Amino acid sequence: MHPLSLIQSVQNSMVKHAYSLKVPKKAKEADDFLCEGFHLVREAQSSGLKIRFIFATKSGWNHPDGEKIFADAQRAKTKCFEVTSKIISYLADTVTPQGMMAVVGKPLPSEPAPPFSLILGVYQVQDAGNMGTLFRSAEAFGAQTLLLTEGCCDPYNLKAIRASMGSLFRVPFVSGENWESHMDWLKKNGFHNYALTHPATNELPNVNFLTPLCIWVGTEGAGLPDALIQACDESVAIPMSGKVESLNVGVAASLALFWAGYKRPVS
Repeated sequence: MHPLSLIQSVQNSMVKHAYSLKVPKKAKEADDFLCEGFHLVREAQSSGLKIRFIFATKSGWNHPDGEKIFADAQRAKTKCFEVTSKIISYLADTVTPQGMMAVVGKPLPSEPAPPFSLILGVYQVQDAGNMGTLFRSAEAFGAQTLLLTEGCCDPYNLKAIRASMGSLFRVPFVSGENWESHMDWLKKNGFHNYALTHPATNELPNVNFLTPLCIWVGTEGAGLPDALIQACDESVAIPMSGKVESLNVGVAASLALFWAGYKRPVS
């Protein structure tokens, strides 16, 4: 590997830009996001995202994964720099960082295109770990898009990116609108809407899903508002035993997305 330019100061303009992406307000407004660790940087590369530049320590670049990332970066003409461990610790969100960070351009938001199939509607989910899980499960179970209402946490939060394990880079989403706007779009495009809630008019194993469909999940604790539930075609509960009253939103959405596909929805 050719010697790389060494950055040693946190006052460097690129380091300052990378650090600004850790500040929630600035990160939400920025065109870029911060990506930490070998796996996620590789996922960003393989997903075709525009990588602005990559930082790594000397040991990071010499790691087998670091060497692969560098080779791909060279082909893509991505700028690469060697930085000190101090700078990686300054930028990282984990206790024991791997020694690599990248600044990546956000893909443009896009509504799903026909033929429509399965969408996940997300109402004001605020935990970043849950948000990442929703993206991972959405990709695993074939959701086209996530519709994130206003009040949701930023999906480009570092914790959300880690929890998504790269799915965030591949699953399109639309965010920032109220649920009514999303619902209007869904109904105009012939979607059947199902509210995942408890209590409900039906239980998940008994639902005959109709496509195209949108499954709605709600914020931690409060769940979905009554008006949204009433606007849906059907409310659906996950049957549970014992004294459990509710499930984590990521777990609940995963079960519903899997079951919707397993039941082979009909048009």
